[in-house]
Amino acid sequence: MSSPPSPDRTNPAVAAPADTVAELLRRRVAASPAAVAFQQQDADGRWQATTWRAFADQVQRVQAALRACGLARGSRLALIAPVSLRWEVLHHAALGLGIVVVGLDSHDLPARVADMMAAAGVDAVASSSSAVLAAVPDATLARCRLLLHLGAGPAPAGGPAPWQDWAAFEARGDGAPVAHDPATAPHGSDLATIIFTSGTTGAPKGIAYDHGQICLAVDAIAQAFSFVDEHGRLLCWLPLSNLFQRIVNLAALRRGPATYLLDDPRRVMEVVRSVSPDVFIGVPRFYEKLHAGLLEHLGRQPPLLRGLVERAWDSGRRLHARQRAGLPSTWLQRAAHGLAERLVLRRLRAIMGSRLRCMVSGSAPMPLWLLHELHALGWLVLESYGLSENILPMAMNRIDAFRFGTVGQVVDGNALRIGPDGEIDVRGPGVFRGYLGGGTLSGGPDADGWLATGDLGRLDAEGYLSLIGRSGEILKTSTGRRVAPAAVEAVLRSVSGVDQAVLLGAGRKCTVALCVLPGGLPATPEAAAALRADLLARLDAVHARDRPGAIALLTAAFGIDSGELTPNLKLRRGVIAERHASVVDALYAAVDAGASDRPDIVVLN
Repeated sequence: MSSPPSPDRTNPAVAAPADTVAELLRRRVAASPAAVAFQQQDADGRWQATTWRAFADQVQRVQAALRACGLARGSRLALIAPVSLRWEVLHHAALGLGIVVVGLDSHDLPARVADMMAAAGVDAVASSSSAVLAAVPDATLARCRLLLHLGAGPAPAGGPAPWQDWAAFEARGDGAPVAHDPATAPHGSDLATIIFTSGTTGAPKGIAYDHGQICLAVDAIAQAFSFVDEHGRLLCWLPLSNLFQRIVNLAALRRGPATYLLDDPRRVMEVVRSVSPDVFIGVPRFYEKLHAGLLEHLGRQPPLLRGLVERAWDSGRRLHARQRAGLPSTWLQRAAHGLAERLVLRRLRAIMGSRLRCMVSGSAPMPLWLLHELHALGWLVLESYGLSENILPMAMNRIDAFRFGTVGQVVDGNALRIGPDGEIDVRGPGVFRGYLGGGTLSGGPDADGWLATGDLGRLDAEGYLSLIGRSGEILKTSTGRRVAPAAVEAVLRSVSGVDQAVLLGAGRKCTVALCVLPGGLPATPEAAAALRADLLARLDAVHARDRPGAIALLTAAFGIDSGELTPNLKLRRGVIAERHASVVDALYAAVDAGASDRPDIVVLN
C-alpha cells in the first residue's frame, strides 16, 4: 500500500501531523491570527472580512452555546443550509466539541432529508428553512436538543418544538468561552462527520468518517494545491453538504488562503472575476456552460473582432496540442501565440479573474473536446476522481502532471488494483468501514481491506487512471451489447442547444436518448434539419453500435425536486425512465417504423 501523505513542511507552525480539525484550527490561528480567513458579502454586496483570530473567537462562543443547549461529545447535528459563515462557525464549533456533523443539502427532497436524519440519529438541527424538514416526524423534532434557524429573519413559529434564531443562540455563549481542554477534546479516532451517498439507484446510504481520516484528506488536498498560500484566494460556491468542497475549505487551515463564501451558486459568474481565486472547483456542467457562454458572447461581436478571437483561439489549439503530444513548437508558432495571448486570450480569461492557476472538475466525466478547447484559451482543467466511500481523493491530475482523458495519478495513501472485469478496487486509511444502518455497519471492505468501487477503469504505463463507466450503469441491450452511457451523453450535450442528456435502453434492442432543449424545440423544418445534422455530425465520434437509435427532444429540465437528479446533479436514470416511459415507448416505436412524424422525436438509424 502507498504510504500516507507526508506532513506539510513549508510552514513550521503546521509542520507536525494533526489528527483533529480542532488542532488544525488552533495551529492556523497561531500561525496567522490577523490574516483573513473568510470573506462574505453583506446585504449591499460588499465583501466583509473575518480574520482567523476573530473566527476562532466566534467558534468558542458558539461552542459555549452548544454546550448550554445540552450538546456534547457524540451528539449529532444536522447542518442544512447554503454556504455561509454561520455554517463554517457551527461546523468548527461542533467538531471541536466532538459533536458529529451531518451535512445535508438544503435543496434535497424533504422525504429524503427525513430518511437521512433518521439514519444518522440526529438529535440537533441547524437549518436555513423549516420547509426542508416538512417530512420529518414531529416526534423527532421534539426530541432534538436544538432547533437553530440559520436563515435571515425571525425563527419559524409553531411546530413541535421552539426554534432559536442565531442572535439568541449565540448570546447563550457570551461570557462563557470554551477553553481548550485536552481531557475532553475529540481524538483522531472519534467520529467527526456522516455523509450520504447521492442515491442514484436507490435510497442514500450513510457513511461515517473520523477526525483522523478528515485530516488525511486535508493533507492530500493541501499537497495537491501547494502553490496556494496565505496570500491566496478560494471561492466556495458548491454546497457544503458536498464533502469535497468541505475538505477544500478545511485545507485552507493548512495553507492559510482566504475563502470567499457565496451563498447563491447562480451568482458565481457575477463574483468570480472580483474574487479572482487561485483554484476554481467546479463540475463538468459548469465548464460546459462557461464554454457555451463564451461562444454566445463571441457570436454577438462584430465580424472583425470575432475573426481576431477565433484566430487567437486557434493559435492556442495548435500550440497546446503540440505540447500535450510532447512535440516542439516552432519559433513562429510561439511568437504568434504570444501575440494572441497579449491581445486576446488574456482578456478572455479575465472573466475568471487574473490569478487562476487551474480549474478542477469532478463528480462526472469531462468531455475531452471541452478540455482541449478550454486549454487552448489558457485554462487548465484538471479532472479528479473521488468516491463517497473513500474520503481520500482516489486520483488527481496536477498542474505539473496531467493527462487529458484521465483522472490523473493515484493519490498517496491509496492502493488501487484493476480486477479481471475492469472494476477498480481500493484499499487505504481513507476507506470507510461500512454503511450505517440499524446500529450496524454493512457493505464495507473485504477481509483484506479491499473495497470494490463499482467503477470500471484502466491504468496506463505511467500510472494515469482512466474511467470507463460504472459497472451498475453499463447498459446491456437485448443483443448483448454493453454501452457506457456517460461518454455518449457527453457528446449529446456538446450539440448546440442541448442542456441535458440521458441514454436509456437496458434490455432493449438499441439505446435511445432524451435531450433537454430549454430554449424550445426547433421552430421551423429548416431548424429541425439543422439540429438533426448537428446530432449526426457529433455522434460520428461515437462507435456505431453505441449510438442511440432515436432521440426525444424535451423542454422541461430534469430536476432535483422531481427526483430525476441527485443533490450533486447526477442522473437518476431509473426515475427518468419511469417518468418519461410514454416518450421512451414512442422512441422505440419510431425506431421500428424507421421514421417519425413527431417534431419532438429524431430518428437517427
